[in-house]
Amino acid sequence: MKHIPKVIPPRSRVRLVRADMRTPTWRKDVGRQFRVGYHSRKDGLGRIWLVNENGKYEQTTDRDFLLKYFEIERLSREKNFYGVGKRRLGKILVRSALERLNGTSSVDVFEGAKEIWEKDDPPTVRSLIKMLKHGKRVMNRNAAAYALNLMHGKNAIPALEKSVDNRVEDPKVGGQAAESLAHNHRKKSHSVLLKNLNDSSKEVRFWCANALAEMGDGNALVLLKKLAENDHRLVKGFWSVSKEAKAAIRRIRNELRSREGRRKVCPFCRD
Repeated sequence: MKHIPKVIPPRSRVRLVRADMRTPTWRKDVGRQFRVGYHSRKDGLGRIWLVNENGKYEQTTDRDFLLKYFEIERLSREKNFYGVGKRRLGKILVRSALERLNGTSSVDVFEGAKEIWEKDDPPTVRSLIKMLKHGKRVMNRNAAAYALNLMHGKNAIPALEKSVDNRVEDPKVGGQAAESLAHNHRKKSHSVLLKNLNDSSKEVRFWCANALAEMGDGNALVLLKKLAENDHRLVKGFWSVSKEAKAAIRRIRNELRSREGRRKVCPFCRD
């Protein structure tokens, strides 16, 4: 948004996108949408009223806090700041989590994915798989892969495997699918991830290494060693593939030692 006026117009739509030590009570509300209410002559234009989903004036803030913690989704053209002769604001039409996941706002999309993931509602798996395969935007397909992380449903895992294996898919989606397979996989998933340690995308290689470490797959050690020695490509927001491969090798070796130790313990033996 190029220009934000000094006074945020009433009826503008905003969404809470962050909270910190200064606003601890807002953490539970991240993702919620509000509208800017009409101003009170008593309080002046410096106090901004936030109107909740039900049309109720819920809380106040000021312009600095609004711009720091909220994302302005729609800037109203309202010029009647005090609402003289205006109807009170009604309820906001609340979209379903799937509708939000298929939206255009990054905050909205991943809040929708998070809600679906937390509810783990089996009937939504089919819709998520469809979005993972055919979603218009990378962001939506990526969010669908994230939502399938721990969801129950027999078709979720094959869909994630295909995304990792899809050479024409965006690396962000393939990488997220690989990360999701770390927690939601089957026997075949191991071979898919092993194969894609040689993918042309550094993001896919990075997250395949991460997933195989999470699985404790000893068969990955040889390929991971090659990445650790030669693959110094940096993944934005993280670190190099080689560094991730080294960490994966350590985790897998520790897991293999733990498994060996558990096998040596005999519950029927006495000291």
